[in-house]
Amino acid sequence: MELRIGDAMTRGVIYATPADNIQRIAEIMRKNDIDSVIVMEKSKGVGIVTDTDIIGKVVAPGKDPRTTPVSQIMTSPLITITPDKDVDKAARMMRDKNVKRLVVMQNAKIVGIISEFDLIKIEPALHILIKEHSQWDIADIPMTAGTPVSGICEICGEYSENLGTVDGRLVCEDCFKEEG
Repeated sequence: MELRIGDAMTRGVIYATPADNIQRIAEIMRKNDIDSVIVMEKSKGVGIVTDTDIIGKVVAPGKDPRTTPVSQIMTSPLITITPDKDVDKAARMMRDKNVKRLVVMQNAKIVGIISEFDLIKIEPALHILIKEHSQWDIADIPMTAGTPVSGICEICGEYSENLGTVDGRLVCEDCFKEEG
């Protein structure tokens, strides 16, 4: 049995808007211990900004992170893959496109992200553990945290741009109210 992207990806995506400044993005990355943020506009993924982008396109050239908008440094368009593809396909795409992460899309919605690191940590003996771990990637996010997280609710299966956690599961606002 082949391991699928949906089994190894990080569920839920922290995002920003094109107008957000780089300082805010850096704060989001630090607060959530992540190295990339998806840029969303009108509920559509329009780009991605990484810690490498911030260093190479803002810090090194001496730009002001408080006044530089994400839209000036984000990588666009997003390079995407569906959760039903096998991890070998993701590795080939990353190699061929020279990227370190792919955005996972299902039914035209962003449901996760898979990185080089996610692929490196996969070994045949760990498939079951990785599948379980993918559900724990974003823990203890209150609905009012101020950092939007989007993805599929693990209770009702519906897409939401405002997920929180209940008992380690990502849930939409409606299910959060019922479970919380």
